[in-house]
Amino acid sequence: MTKSRGVLLVLILAAALWAITLATWQTGAGSEPLGPSGVALPDQAETTQASPIATACVAIIAVCGLLSAMFGRIGRFVIFGLALLAALGYGMSAITAMGAPGATSWPLFALLAAILAVIVIGWVAAASRHWTGSNRYARTAESAGGDFDSAATWDALSRGEEVESGEERQTAEAAPGEEPAPESRERPETEPGDDETPPKK
Repeated sequence: MTKSRGVLLVLILAAALWAITLATWQTGAGSEPLGPSGVALPDQAETTQASPIATACVAIIAVCGLLSAMFGRIGRFVIFGLALLAALGYGMSAITAMGAPGATSWPLFALLAAILAVIVIGWVAAASRHWTGSNRYARTAESAGGDFDSAATWDALSRGEEVESGEERQTAEAAPGEEPAPESRERPETEPGDDETPPKK
C-alpha cells in the first residue's frame, strides 16, 4: 500500500463515520409543545444526533490521516495510535447512545463502523512501515522496492525539487567513476624542413 492510498483510505473512513453522526441516534417526545389536554403532541418529537464527542473523534481521525503523510515512521505510529484512540472513543459514544432512552438503530451501526475503523487504521499503520519519504538527499520517483511512489514524487515536486528516475540516477552514479581518456603523449609529426638548423651568418 502506498502512502497516498493509505491516507485516502483513512479520510474515506472518517467521512463515513461523520455521515453516521448526522443520522438520528435518539428520539423522544418534546416537553414544551403541549396539546389542549396537556399531552405532548406526537408530531413534535425531539430528535438527537450523535454526541459532540463522536463528532470530535471523527475530526481527530481525519486530521491524523492528513498528518500521517508528513511524518516519519515513528511519527506515523504515534499519529495512528491517536487515531485508534479516537475510533475507540467513537465506539464508546455509540455504546452510550444505545443504552439511552429512545435510541434508534443508528448507534448500532456506529458501533460496527467504529470496530471497522479500528481494524482499518491498524492495517494502515502496519502498512505504513514500508512507506518511503522524499527529501533533497534522496530525490527519487521509485520506492525502496522499485515501485513508483506517486506520493514521494508529489512531495518532491511541491518543494520545487527535480525528481530523478532510476536510469538517470544510475547514470549519475556511474559518471564520476569513469576514468578520463589518456592524453596522447606522442610528439606531433614535423615536416622534414622543420628540424634543420638555420645557417649562421
